[in-house]
Amino acid sequence: MTCSLCLKAGQLSLVQLKRAEADVVLLKNTSPKIPLENLDKIQIRTISVGKKAANEFSSTLANYMDVDTIGFRDAARYPTDPTANLQPVYVVAIYKEQLSVEEQTFLKNCRKELIVCAFANPAQWLKSISKSSSLIVAPDSSIACERVAAEIIFGGIAASGKLQKTIRGFPKGFGLTTEQTRFKYTFPEDAGIDGAKLTLRIDSLASNAIRQQIFPGCVVLVAKDRKIIFNKAYGYHTYLKAEGKQYEADVLNRKTEAEDLFDLASVTKVAAGCLAYLKLVDEGKIKLDEKFSAYFPLLKGSNKANITVKELLCHVGGLQAYSSFYKAWINPDGNFNPDFIRSTPSEEFPVKISPILYVRKDIDEYIYNAIAASPLLPSYPQHKYVYSDWPFVMTPKVVETIEHQPFEDFLQTTFYRSLGASEMMYNPCGKIPLARIVPTELDNYFRHTQLHGYVHDETSGIMGGHSANAGLFAKANDLAKLMQLYLQKGTYGGKRYFSEKTFDLFNSCPFESDGVRRGICFDKPDVKEGKVVGHSYCSELASPESFGHSGYTGTVVWVDPTCNLIYIFLSNRVYPTRNNTKIVSSKIRAKIQTAIYESLIEKGDQESL
Repeated sequence: MTCSLCLKAGQLSLVQLKRAEADVVLLKNTSPKIPLENLDKIQIRTISVGKKAANEFSSTLANYMDVDTIGFRDAARYPTDPTANLQPVYVVAIYKEQLSVEEQTFLKNCRKELIVCAFANPAQWLKSISKSSSLIVAPDSSIACERVAAEIIFGGIAASGKLQKTIRGFPKGFGLTTEQTRFKYTFPEDAGIDGAKLTLRIDSLASNAIRQQIFPGCVVLVAKDRKIIFNKAYGYHTYLKAEGKQYEADVLNRKTEAEDLFDLASVTKVAAGCLAYLKLVDEGKIKLDEKFSAYFPLLKGSNKANITVKELLCHVGGLQAYSSFYKAWINPDGNFNPDFIRSTPSEEFPVKISPILYVRKDIDEYIYNAIAASPLLPSYPQHKYVYSDWPFVMTPKVVETIEHQPFEDFLQTTFYRSLGASEMMYNPCGKIPLARIVPTELDNYFRHTQLHGYVHDETSGIMGGHSANAGLFAKANDLAKLMQLYLQKGTYGGKRYFSEKTFDLFNSCPFESDGVRRGICFDKPDVKEGKVVGHSYCSELASPESFGHSGYTGTVVWVDPTCNLIYIFLSNRVYPTRNNTKIVSSKIRAKIQTAIYESLIEKGDQESL
């Protein structure tokens, strides 16, 4: 079991962190401005002077976005502009009181935006820093000081420290202040929760589930009051560990880590599709009461021509629940129809859906036409809730027509990079080491291979993985940033992405009078007689105001505004087969969520639950 918040177990305490918050001082805040904003516009290079480059400071910075970490000796030969269109920002961490002439010259001549963090007395070299740079000073190089300095840079902690003694031009008691704009990474006790009890409860539930082979491994993340207080991994990527030492070198035989990427399955609907609709509705480019066919012309003239956007996004539009589109392209003898699927790529077959399979470039149109031609459910136009992937299968086309750019590019440039969710992506295979991607099913239905870095969902897979019904991969930390954006109704990192009014509309239940619990894109708790009724992935202790979504691969995200709580659970319960449904019958996801709520009740938050 690994915990990203406990890398220095036994060497760090909340008391030490609190002391460091008072002792780490922001002395200059010029350029770049702290806390950093517009993460999609910058690239950070961390240079360590007097200590190895891989340290607590650089690893804490990496919680917020991708950073290049190098030692001072490598700085001179490192490319000047690592990525086009990104502003280089140098963060120089100095761990010694005396600097060489070469080191001082580097500081003096640096023409990039510069943040200097001193973890030793800077009096001797302070004059070497350009007047335009920002400066943070810590009393020592302890783990606590390194973490606090890094979090001040990104707004995880509000700068509030004051100098205990005069430092060359800065009087005793001086210190600039800032505001918290992003997550703080800390201990449960910092949110008033007994960390030992919380850990024991989650450890017991997760470990017992793995013993029962409900899933090979999982990651559980808890955030409370803008603080990530728990982010822990359990188990292995697969069950190979139980099968002998001959698999020790296998990339699949790996302990689950908190930084691993999981196939989110239908959590994609709120992590991609919902984001797009929130933005486009907020900007007036899509109207929820307009016919969906106005944005998706293929439905014009069909039996779906008059269904509204709102009806489809709440799953009351009369669409079929599901269709195995891929079966239409498999011949009776079991072989793939070469008119649609081939084993070699070409200009006509460029879409890779497995390590050895490619589909034709216009495959989307066949799926869209099949949806348009499908019969409506007999219940329509009555608003009967039937969960369907299809509205979100059509979503990328809608977004691309309006925004004139590929769906993932829109998501990356509008949301993910700016949030610092740099590893939330489609098709991670080839972009992220396979050892960090959790495999899903041994697919015996369609692609007949181990799905590892390729989306599990067949429909999304046929579309090259770029769908809004499924296809996103992410680690828990990046997903938490997006959920915090929702919790804060459109703001994160000092930036507003959509209005509070629009978010509240999406988190309402437009068809509640018809007995439908769903929000717009969001799942909501079952409520009977004003009381939440728990189910397989939502605790009965969740509030009616809470919202989230689950995923077929064994994932769930849930946000509760009444107590500023985020719960993320990631697993690969479909390994080695989707026939394993223990995650539903055991209600393990809801049980872990209940354990979290019980910790809040013990803290004294009963009034808010």
